[in-house]
Amino acid sequence: MSRRKRILVGLGTAVIVGGIYLWFFGFQTASALMVRYTYRNMPDVAKTPVPLSDLSISNVRHKTESYFGYEFELPWDDLDEHKDRTAGTIHVSYSLSGNAFWFSTFPPKEFVNNLTKTATLDPQALRQLYGDEALESDYAFYQKMLHLTPSEITPFVSRRQAIAGQMLLIVKAISIPKAGSGIFSIQAPGFEGFQFENPQARPLRITDELYSNDGGIYVIFFQKVDGTAPTISQPEINRVIRSIRKVPAQAVTSTETRKSK
Repeated sequence: MSRRKRILVGLGTAVIVGGIYLWFFGFQTASALMVRYTYRNMPDVAKTPVPLSDLSISNVRHKTESYFGYEFELPWDDLDEHKDRTAGTIHVSYSLSGNAFWFSTFPPKEFVNNLTKTATLDPQALRQLYGDEALESDYAFYQKMLHLTPSEITPFVSRRQAIAGQMLLIVKAISIPKAGSGIFSIQAPGFEGFQFENPQARPLRITDELYSNDGGIYVIFFQKVDGTAPTISQPEINRVIRSIRKVPAQAVTSTETRKSK
């Protein structure tokens, strides 16, 4: 065979092989390249939850608070009650040192239901993409979403996996709080959830999201990072989230009546 024919045969083979690859893996390859380019400057999207390394609980007990049908302990005694603010299902407390504490509640499956409305996808379409289990609760969906990273979208996943993964990464990038120092799996009596940020890194905000069958709770710790306020520690955070419990309706009414006086 002449050199010219060998070149033509080689080119023809390359075209055929390339066409076959593009037919079977073209969309997935484009998806893999796109997610790596899109999230290259968004390192939080590549993070996945890991267990907390510090499970100790502060032995300092100062005050018990009660809001929206829940009671919990705060291991600080310098709250400035004159600055307390409540709006709807959100309560914010401020300390004299400059730190702040956010406590709010949300109904069951709020995130999944809002996603269905925002994405204009019916529940059946979401179930086809992510499975029945992922849509059973907000916690189950977060579990699936937080454990997905851009590196898992490769040219060799199925077309449906590529589509589902791209959508889930978009939701992850938009919805998760800042997590520069990590994402952590957390547990409390009756709750499972996630913590965003490690207090040892001295971030401005540490967010704990707790989920149960009855609904969920956001607990956010704001701290001054200029060194003028006490550092919020993981044992203190653990004290707060592990002390959360539902209170009877009668007790809630009595507490609200006392606070309104």
